[in-house]
Amino acid sequence: MKDIYPREMEVEIENPYKMVLSFYDGKEPKKSQMIIYHVLEGLDLIYNKFNTYTSPEPAEKTEKEYIEINYCKRGVFECKIAKDKYLYLSEGEISANTNTIKRETSGFTLGFYEGVEILIDVEKFQKNLPDMFIDIVKNIEYLKEVLEENKRGIVLKPIREMLHVFDELCVMDPAHNQMHVRLKILELLLVFTTIPIEDRKSQKRYLEKFQIDKIKQIHKELISNLDKKITIQDLARKYEIGTTPLKSYFKEVYGQPIYTYIKDYKIHASLHLLEETSKNINAIAGLLGYDNSSKFAKAFKEKMGCTPTAYRKQKVHLEHERLFGVETD
Repeated sequence: MKDIYPREMEVEIENPYKMVLSFYDGKEPKKSQMIIYHVLEGLDLIYNKFNTYTSPEPAEKTEKEYIEINYCKRGVFECKIAKDKYLYLSEGEISANTNTIKRETSGFTLGFYEGVEILIDVEKFQKNLPDMFIDIVKNIEYLKEVLEENKRGIVLKPIREMLHVFDELCVMDPAHNQMHVRLKILELLLVFTTIPIEDRKSQKRYLEKFQIDKIKQIHKELISNLDKKITIQDLARKYEIGTTPLKSYFKEVYGQPIYTYIKDYKIHASLHLLEETSKNINAIAGLLGYDNSSKFAKAFKEKMGCTPTAYRKQKVHLEHERLFGVETD
């Protein structure tokens, strides 16, 4: 199934059971990886871990039909479809599409992404799955038909019945738990293919380019003025957008409510100021819009588990990577 994976990624490991692809964009501090396990004939389990804003381009189209099922553990995946339609996959959400769907551009809004993917070669999978799983085979065929009819793929809101299975897969080691992993994937497919995915109420909507452009302008203004108190009402008036769609679209694009995102972003920014400058705590608090150093210290400790002063005294500063989801080795 390697013919469908991005060709710009370097092959680090390749054997009959496992393949590791890596990618480094030269900008972020760490490389990106796809760790691929050939779990069943016609089915790959993939652990995606990207540290970049730009998604590697998929390989050229193949005549084979594949179904991709993705679960986002952390980060936000942005996908632009034809006619300026955007779709976002955020934490806890699940997407499904086929390789025949045209994707103009894609990337990672926050500069990182971590998730689990199941890639199914429909024909090969159906031929090799034991008869006892015939219902899954039939449902996979139905899923393919729904996706082809949709023509754009779908993103489902968090589905309780599936989240625990995906979360278990996230911590499993397929190399040492092959049978357990196979059973979990079959369980996942059984649940997934019995959910009424054609029901529009369970799907996320596409956003228009003009909506995304406004949200990205708003994001730029907010992170460029961390020392200022800018309200949602101020932004709504300036960018001529209702407060409700502003809040909704921002969460779609950046994965968090607007104030939660900015609060976390300020802590993220403070870590770099603490590590890379000699500015005192009061000055840093002021740069980030806190009324005083006490309020800054309280917000910092809630997120990081220690005060800014204690953090600065530490010899190794790696927490800012974990804060935004980019794990360290």
